[in-house]
Amino acid sequence: MSGPEPDRVLLTNLDLRRMLVQAATAPGVANDFFSRFSYVTELMQGNYSAAFEHGFALLRRCQELAPEAYAEMHKGTPYYWLGTAAFLKHDYETAVFFYDAAVSEDLRISADPIANSTPALRFIQIEGAQPEQAARSLVEATQEKLELAIVHYNSLPGRPTAVPPLQLGEVRGCFLRRAVSPGGERLRTLATAFISFLLEAEYMSALMTLRTGGGTTEPFFVHLFKGCLLFESLLKSNPKNPPRNGLALGAILQHLSSDLGTPHDIRIGSTDFATILASLSTAGDSISAAIECTGKIRNTVGHDLGWNTSLDTAAYNAIQLKVASACLHAISCLYR
Repeated sequence: MSGPEPDRVLLTNLDLRRMLVQAATAPGVANDFFSRFSYVTELMQGNYSAAFEHGFALLRRCQELAPEAYAEMHKGTPYYWLGTAAFLKHDYETAVFFYDAAVSEDLRISADPIANSTPALRFIQIEGAQPEQAARSLVEATQEKLELAIVHYNSLPGRPTAVPPLQLGEVRGCFLRRAVSPGGERLRTLATAFISFLLEAEYMSALMTLRTGGGTTEPFFVHLFKGCLLFESLLKSNPKNPPRNGLALGAILQHLSSDLGTPHDIRIGSTDFATILASLSTAGDSISAAIECTGKIRNTVGHDLGWNTSLDTAAYNAIQLKVASACLHAISCLYR
């Protein structure tokens, strides 16, 4: 178990409370305050786990000692560093959570995704080419994963004739940027889920490869289900032709079949996971096949994680590509 952050022994509670009250007076003062602790040095030295644990403990201590000052002060700096530490230790959900938390802090002090951007906003918008980002290499790695997913999606047949190939800038501008702009609050969770799903895929695949025997499939089912639920959420929240509340996924796909260019009777009924795996070799590669697979995974894994089946790396990679393509198709047809 890790102990408290080393800085605890250097500051009394009274000293720290006084500094917190002062840090709440201006964002620059808060940035200076949060930059003085050891978690920043540990992160720069490559000790990512220690950096995260000590930075997390520091925030908890600050919140306990001076809750009003903590709520008021700008916390973009520690959130950004904690997101970076979590990313580098492959905890992508936590990483995106903290980057998004930093976005909230930045927006609170008049940041803007276009006119007055910040490193956290650059990350959520996956702007790897933009300078002045301490974690730019991580954004570039995220952008590379998105670009590969877009290339695969654009290679699939079945896109409506009126819908051109999808471009990175369109995913960024019509979806990710909308999520951090006024009026797009409902999309924030969808944007972060989209990013973490992309980031987790390669790591989960490597995790599966390392195991040489049977055992749990929980991490992989949970990852795939998140992508499937994201697809359903993208359909429900789309700005072009939103379905009415309360519809099941099958009915939503029927409602949107013309927009998506998919069959009106696409079959996504619950089945067993072994049947889904067996169908991978015969279903073919198309947008409709990707959506059908995504719907079946959603209705199968969403009701039962206890499938006794041998999910191997090749099948897992094929499924997660189909799920990513289904999500990109929803963005391509319904968000731009």
